[in-house]
Amino acid sequence: MRLEKLRQVDLNLLIIFAVIAEEKSVTKASARLLLSQPAVSRALQRARSMFQDELLIRSSSGFELTLRGRKILQELEQLLPQIEGLVAPSVFDPKKERSNFRISGPDNVCIALLPHLCRRYTTDRYKVNFDFLPWQADAVDMLERGKLDLILHIDDGLLPSHFSSERLYREDWICAVARQSEFGDRLTLKQYLAAEHLIVTTLPSVQNIPDKQLAALGAKRRFSVRMPYFGAALSCLPGTELVLTLTNGMRQTVERNSTLRLVKAPQELRPFHFLMVWHPRLTTDARHTWLREAVRQVSPPEASGQRL
Repeated sequence: MRLEKLRQVDLNLLIIFAVIAEEKSVTKASARLLLSQPAVSRALQRARSMFQDELLIRSSSGFELTLRGRKILQELEQLLPQIEGLVAPSVFDPKKERSNFRISGPDNVCIALLPHLCRRYTTDRYKVNFDFLPWQADAVDMLERGKLDLILHIDDGLLPSHFSSERLYREDWICAVARQSEFGDRLTLKQYLAAEHLIVTTLPSVQNIPDKQLAALGAKRRFSVRMPYFGAALSCLPGTELVLTLTNGMRQTVERNSTLRLVKAPQELRPFHFLMVWHPRLTTDARHTWLREAVRQVSPPEASGQRL
């Protein structure tokens, strides 16, 4: 981009010239520009010097454009609105503009949020598309490289410090078991550790939150099955004495299943927060501002809006 000539140009002169040309009067132009008549006259003289052309000459009806002046005005009629659009705050209207958003998160937060997001924003009124990508170990790197627009992440303090994040809601722990199982309505820590578990690990070789919290207590649970998806794990419970530890956002999924029931988790399993996380280069972009507000709207209200 060659800007040597442009650096020597006072761009305000272009605006003043365009207004004089439209009004065909220095007096009317000065009133519109909120400048004094002498200041507008001096600006016109500087514009003439810059373009080495009279640009406007007096006639019986006021000012009349020279041929060069007419050509310059025609160019400015296209350029000035574009320049104004660069400096004006951008606005995104999802009902008029088509846009695609790429989101990723573990399936328990997706089960809690995405059905509400789909019901609200995938109607004929909206032109947005949501592309939900599988949760994977390099999701943070994909966000860094612009391959994702937003990730839904636990508040574990392990995110890169330069990322922007916001708490969406707090999650408590619940347990799901087969309806015909022998468990009571509540599990003590002793009962929890004695039970056989079906464990969901959303990322390979990454310890999940319950096991981290138990390790801090010097405890460890036993498991018969480990898998990466909560939805699939629920279907494995009927006919077993297995315990599946879930986040509260999946409560309705369990309650709608007549073969399952809920059991209170040990109080030693502490709640945590889910975050939405984005790269700071997207913070002021109108499309992404709308996306984050859309996610807020479908999150439980009591904990949303706590910026980190």
